[in-house]
Amino acid sequence: PSFSSHGVISGLGIGQSELLWSVRSNRQVKNIFARLWNTRQLLVSFDGCGVFRDWRYNSTWKTNGGWNHVDQNPKLKPDRCCIQGIVSLTDQNERIGGLIVYPRTHLRFTELCDVTKTSKDFVQVPSDHAIMDQGRTRGKLVHCRAGDLILWDSRLVHCNSPATAIEERRPNEPVDLLRIAVYVSMGPTAFVHSQTLDEFREKRKQMVENNYTTTHWSTELVVSLGNHTDLPKLSLDKFDAYQKALIFGTNDENDE
Repeated sequence: PSFSSHGVISGLGIGQSELLWSVRSNRQVKNIFARLWNTRQLLVSFDGCGVFRDWRYNSTWKTNGGWNHVDQNPKLKPDRCCIQGIVSLTDQNERIGGLIVYPRTHLRFTELCDVTKTSKDFVQVPSDHAIMDQGRTRGKLVHCRAGDLILWDSRLVHCNSPATAIEERRPNEPVDLLRIAVYVSMGPTAFVHSQTLDEFREKRKQMVENNYTTTHWSTELVVSLGNHTDLPKLSLDKFDAYQKALIFGTNDENDE
């Protein structure tokens, strides 16, 4: 993984893989984001995914918990402007681990200005910060079933965590992935401000062709860490009309 200690894969072309595109192309995903943003002119993120290996087989595979953070800069973006998402391909519970959220912390988002030192959107939140009530605030594991879509405001403090209820591994139990979570986000084309929409769409096209993985910010051009320049080039011809609509933020006539 690109961040093996956190179970995050964000490089080596994962963002343009068949797995990620298969999940993004589920029309129910866009339908939900369209209701949230009240538009169907939506750009999809070329995001990565999260994977937990069965660390009961190898203890070095256990991911870290407690890396509480927000994925939005409180100084530069104080308002709601991004909704993050996960389509979980596995169940998520105490025996597996998964997404931890700190409810209602998005309502105190601007209090994080004091720990925001750069223009980056990733802001780590110390456990003793005021927004965490000096360590007294408890995170909640989001329970879900395979196939569920989980959404949250990017201003919400969150992280992922390994299992907290440990089950002994049975003799001869096959080694399998505990968690597979596909990150997916969509944002309105109206949120593109850094350049004209035509220029932005052309650069998005180039990102796809160059096999790039991005962050969850679909309305910005932010390439994830772990990208490589020697990956195979892709042709836009491999994408269907609905997928192209997600790339460019247009409506395919049959996208509903």
